[in-house]
Amino acid sequence: MSNSNNNMQTQTSNTLHNAIMEAGSKDRLPMLAPGNYVQWKSKIKRYIDTKPNHELIHYCLENPPYELGWKEKKVSDADGNLTTTTERVFET
Repeated sequence: MSNSNNNMQTQTSNTLHNAIMEAGSKDRLPMLAPGNYVQWKSKIKRYIDTKPNHELIHYCLENPPYELGWKEKKVSDADGNLTTTTERVFET
């Protein structure tokens, strides 16, 4: 009986898995597989090409308009003394 139940669960799991995979392939792109980024890069670029401002989007991808970094900033404390703090900022 136990072997029969396991076999039925496996068949049900396989059927459910296949149904999910089949539906997903029609409704959305497949999940990103490790090591398969070249294919995704071309898919994303083709998607961007369908947008009205595709040139600007491509430009921003190649030349990001920001840079993440650390910046020293002078602020005054409660007594009015200037102190230097370091903050993480996006600079454009």
